[in-house]
Amino acid sequence: MSRFAWVGSPALLLLLAVACSTETTGPSTGSLAVVVLGLPTGGSADLTIAGPDGFSQSLSASQTLSGLTPGSYSVAASAVNVGSASYAPAPASQSVTVTRSEVAASVNVLYGASGGNLTVVVNGLPSGAAAPVMVTGPGGYSQPIPETRTLSLLPVGTYTITAESVDAGCSQYTPSAATQSVAVDLSSPASAEVSYGAPASGGFNLCINGMYLTQSVQTYAGTVPLVKDRDGYLRVFVTANEINAARPVVRATFYSNGSLVDTKIINAPLGMLGTPQAPDESSLNSSWNVPVSETLIQPNLSVLIELDPDNAITEASEGDNVFPATGVPLPLNVVTTSPFDVTLVPVLQSVNGRLGDVTEINKDEYLATTMKMHPLPGYNVIVRAQPFTTDQAAVEAENGNNAWNVILAELDALRVEEGGSRHYYGVVNTTYTSGVAGVGYVGRPTALGWDRLPSASSVAAHEWGHNWKRNHAPCGGAGQLDTGYPYSGGTIGVFGFDLESATIKPTYSHDLMGYCPDEWISDYTYRGVLNFRSSAAVSAARMDQAVQPALLVWGRIENGVPVLEPAFQVTTRPTLPSASGPYTLEGRAEDGSAVFGISFAPTEVADARNGSQHFAFTVPMSPAKAARVATLRLAGRGRETSMSRSSVTPATVEVRPTTSGRVALTWDASRTPMVMVRDAATGQILSFARGGHAEIRTDRRDLSLTLSNRVQSRDVRVSVPAR
Repeated sequence: MSRFAWVGSPALLLLLAVACSTETTGPSTGSLAVVVLGLPTGGSADLTIAGPDGFSQSLSASQTLSGLTPGSYSVAASAVNVGSASYAPAPASQSVTVTRSEVAASVNVLYGASGGNLTVVVNGLPSGAAAPVMVTGPGGYSQPIPETRTLSLLPVGTYTITAESVDAGCSQYTPSAATQSVAVDLSSPASAEVSYGAPASGGFNLCINGMYLTQSVQTYAGTVPLVKDRDGYLRVFVTANEINAARPVVRATFYSNGSLVDTKIINAPLGMLGTPQAPDESSLNSSWNVPVSETLIQPNLSVLIELDPDNAITEASEGDNVFPATGVPLPLNVVTTSPFDVTLVPVLQSVNGRLGDVTEINKDEYLATTMKMHPLPGYNVIVRAQPFTTDQAAVEAENGNNAWNVILAELDALRVEEGGSRHYYGVVNTTYTSGVAGVGYVGRPTALGWDRLPSASSVAAHEWGHNWKRNHAPCGGAGQLDTGYPYSGGTIGVFGFDLESATIKPTYSHDLMGYCPDEWISDYTYRGVLNFRSSAAVSAARMDQAVQPALLVWGRIENGVPVLEPAFQVTTRPTLPSASGPYTLEGRAEDGSAVFGISFAPTEVADARNGSQHFAFTVPMSPAKAARVATLRLAGRGRETSMSRSSVTPATVEVRPTTSGRVALTWDASRTPMVMVRDAATGQILSFARGGHAEIRTDRRDLSLTLSNRVQSRDVRVSVPAR
């Protein structure tokens, strides 16, 4: 899958387009059933439905909308007049997710005459404690009430108020009435009161409400796995049953396989005036905190938390000063995952001489954002000493010439031919400061981004998120949304933590896979990346094959039209489709007999204007077998294309040095449409040169050229004349 990143000044807003790497089956669109209730006969509703791709439609009655692009749709309803009566909708706005399905999603809009008001008063809880109160009523109405609140424009009818007990401030607070009902009409505002009372505590008391260890993002229950060999940050949430000035000490004891390995004494933060009555994740001054070294975060780690271990503070109860309450150390889920192996490729655009600025000096800056957020224990980064030269048109701010896509395809062919398991990330230098900033596949380890640091670091983190099979979070008008994303507005939903700056990332921060600013990573994305990298490592180990002769076949689908690039005979590890798909690529001999055939699903670039899709494979093939191939044929979805060898004898290539450390190549493109240029010493590909002329940036005196006649190729070695 492939994505575009749009970065605008002065805010660094990412516009990232994604496409799925696997072929979907079944319906490609969805439908939405909008049901209008509560209006008298002849009454017309006033609804506006808005959704992806600029969709907007007004409705005046119940209707099922079909052929909808999957994604989140908003339903806005306005009050209407029917005769002399006014009818208000409930709710006035809501959202619904449409998926690819034959079953329609549904949403109800209930109109009520004028609408009534209901005030629910919640009292008796300590400051900061949320009340587990729910109001339900006619037409499926449901609304949580965490604190005193007035609900307006309610349909006339009977409402039920349900309250549950809540643990806060070292005590359990019980509602005076677990369930009560109240009638809402148009004559006067209705009200209800939920009063909580705590049992007699017998005096001042402290307790441990919870704790967790975070490395980037964590839930309050500590359910996000930890990564082995990565630093973390421990937060312990101590609460009290009344206002106080106590600043107790906390002791954290760590065990490995049941054996004591470390003990940390944690003092109350300097900014804390007293122990809070309710946990507050939003402030480090409300928790007891300590950094935890990567050397401790290993499999089979457990921890026991003790409050006021020396009994320096007099309390009503000492029985709730340990966590877990059983006194048995809490096992932590520490998983082992591999470091991130990535090759950064400086890309030279020969058309304008602009070279991506990535070097041994600044390479770590490209990984900075990724290492802050993603579940990685570390990274191994290589910067190619020799740049990769592309002869494509210069990349444009809106990608009108498709150069971003074609260069991405070249990089993927480069990665596949070199046959390793590393990610490849190309770096380009743009003429603009606002526009497309990157592209990348989803579930495939190749991406391309600009070199404008520090924003280039955020672009890379987003692109690698796509490589790790993450689609877009629903924020900022992103396309190809992750329909399973759990938090509205693309927020991260739980608290994040930046270890480097020791700062909290609030729940309303936006997931880095969306298009909105204030980026961090959600627990959903964090888990997804962690799971994908674990499964990808297993798959890579199973599919690893010996280096052998193979045929590099690659191409694209543009506007539904298949495009084949010239093939090359190479020696590398085979890379074949992991599953069959709607496209077939076959090689045939002069007599029409089949030499090879593969079925596959190309990687889509969903938001590209030309509907671009890519593929690149190295098919194991002996030189004798490859010599039999006379024609390549690519077919799928009712379209096909083919190419035949242009000449058995390859063209002669003229080589001459030019200025600025470049080498000019000239040849007969009718006989050799493409030349793969390599560094003769390292074997690294320097360019896929097209069109009979190319300038390659290199200081090498010897080059290895692979000359393709479209379906076969031959290797020659040339020397660069002295300047």
